Amino acid sequence: MTEKITKTRHIRQQLESLNQQQSKTYYTPAKKKQKYKGLGLNWRDAVILVMAMFFVGLYQVQAHADEYFDLEEVDTGMMLSYHQAGNDYAALKLLSSEYNIDITGIIAQVNIKQTFHNDTVNWIEEGMYAFPVADNAAVYQMKLIIGKRVIEAEIHEKQQAQQIYDTAKSQGLAASIVKQYRPNLFTTDVANIMPNEKIRVEITYQQTLRYDAGHIDFRLPLAIKSRYMQEKFLADLDQNDLNLQDAALPITTVFDAKHRNININLEAGFELSELKSLNHDVDIVHTAITQTISLLDKQLYDKHDFVLRWHPQRGNEPQAAMFSETLNGEEYVLMMLLPPESIKSIETENKQSREVVFIIDTSGSMHGNAMSAAKDALFFGLTQLAAKDKFNIIEFNSYARELFAHSVLASSDNLDKAINFIDKLNADGGTNMAPALALAMEDEVATNRLKQIIFITDGSVGNEAQLFSQINQNIDAARLFTVAIGAAPNNYFMNKAALIGRGTYTNIAKLNDVDDSMNELFIKLSSPTLTDVMIQWNGDVEQNPRVIPDLYSDQPIIVTARMKNFDAEVALSGYVNDKTWSKAFTFNQDGASRGVAKLWARNQITDLTDDFMLGADIDASLLQAQITDIALKFHLVSKFTSLVAVDKTPDMTRLVALQADAMKKAQAFEFVNFPQTALGWQWQMLVGLMLLALGLFTRKLLA
Repeated sequence: MTEKITKTRHIRQQLESLNQQQSKTYYTPAKKKQKYKGLGLNWRDAVILVMAMFFVGLYQVQAHADEYFDLEEVDTGMMLSYHQAGNDYAALKLLSSEYNIDITGIIAQVNIKQTFHNDTVNWIEEGMYAFPVADNAAVYQMKLIIGKRVIEAEIHEKQQAQQIYDTAKSQGLAASIVKQYRPNLFTTDVANIMPNEKIRVEITYQQTLRYDAGHIDFRLPLAIKSRYMQEKFLADLDQNDLNLQDAALPITTVFDAKHRNININLEAGFELSELKSLNHDVDIVHTAITQTISLLDKQLYDKHDFVLRWHPQRGNEPQAAMFSETLNGEEYVLMMLLPPESIKSIETENKQSREVVFIIDTSGSMHGNAMSAAKDALFFGLTQLAAKDKFNIIEFNSYARELFAHSVLASSDNLDKAINFIDKLNADGGTNMAPALALAMEDEVATNRLKQIIFITDGSVGNEAQLFSQINQNIDAARLFTVAIGAAPNNYFMNKAALIGRGTYTNIAKLNDVDDSMNELFIKLSSPTLTDVMIQWNGDVEQNPRVIPDLYSDQPIIVTARMKNFDAEVALSGYVNDKTWSKAFTFNQDGASRGVAKLWARNQITDLTDDFMLGADIDASLLQAQITDIALKFHLVSKFTSLVAVDKTPDMTRLVALQADAMKKAQAFEFVNFPQTALGWQWQMLVGLMLLALGLFTRKLLA
């Protein structure tokens, strides 16, 4: 944490100044007609002066560092008080936390209840609740109860939400728009928290989980990494709650271990080969369909997030699971298509022939290690080509240049030419992606080949909409796989471009991870499990995504749909090495799986937003109306809606504001007339050193 030194005058100086103004008595020494002869400090005076300055700086830095921190350091749900002088925050005491989670397939519905306490005698004029969530989470419910005041979040059309906020602010009410401070941190403002007041917070969000390397993880942010245990807290702890020999134990605020609960209801959809908590002790109860997990570990402070991991049992063929939720007389379903453990049973003797086009960014922003890493990735990619595969390489900066006029077979001679081409690549010029994408997509895709475009860049791009439209119109039967190398890519562009191109996005933040990450990617791309996947429903459905991506060994296919009546019979089909594969599945209707309808709505909004951005042949105002209607119906934040925290008790808020104003005036009067004494030995030493230094200066000046 960056330490900041406050620039306000010392408290003793302020009190002295105020008392002098009140009494109007000043001591004015007689003027002496002496010339200034310099300070003339001897070594004793210098030592005392240095000690005084050291203790002044030390006290200010230490006091500030112990109590305040920057908003960037928030890594768990916290209620904060704003410190205007330092433009930073202090955390209120957390009394209890309760987490109730329902997991359906890859959907997690997370409800968090926390209680905080302003255990000081100070009014908090400006407060803030900050809560971290997963990058892909959607916050849709929030309630704050401050004493007798109630603030509850509502979804409104964006312009209306702004009007509600502006009106409330002009009337001095506690309404605020829920803001996204960074991709995974949301905040909302809270005004006028009284001394010794408790604040209860309830927040609900939905997140989608990721299947990776044969398992699914659910992560709950509990680890407190930003600050370290203060000595004043250690004396209050039981030895059984904390190992005091554990140095560098991170904390932010004091927890009550008896009031931290985590309860999870898991409906995985598949038989599980393993289910475990990575960092905490839990109790697991298995039933025929679900698993119930509850936290046993009651350690007072956490050094790790809570992570639950489960491994679905895979077979020799793709497996499917379906979850359903009935809402307002309509059926919403979630289907997961899980890749097999191996694909030996579905014709793998001869892998499908491919056409692989590598696009490499050689703009100036790739200069240095990023360029070297990208070239290494290309070299490795060439080693994954079979002799019957075709390939080409395109480099781009301000302009685009291709190695071959058309893709060629991966013969030894052609590979040698490619190696020489890569060796001579240098990073220079601007970042103009459009010509390179045009070259990669201009050739017609052969029916007997799977065309894969691998786009390697640092992700620095600004004209997203134009590029999305270009990919959407020209991608044809090819697949686009984006790879970002570097710590600060445009994740939105890279991920969305891959989705439009029916591929995947790989983010390599650390250059040391390039080899391993590219190895995994190229091995995956060389052996797709199932391509051109189709779902045959027995009725009219609204399905998303509309075009289903290919099935690879490291990730399932996720499809959501809305239908009038539940369709128990579903047929899946696709191609494996140019050979048709199909299978019929029969599912049971449940209707009670939580979060499926909301996930469908989120995906539907994504599809409609893409249409809006890509300039589809639909009236823009109609698309906007459709997006807004779905967002309001399912209580979701979108391009045209906002989550605004509305004060449900305006009269109580006005009363508290008047009390706060009266209290400030009373405290100001008391502050002027009755300065505190007995400030502690640190203050006494500090004041003594300052007075001693002042006396030395006065003696030298008047000598």
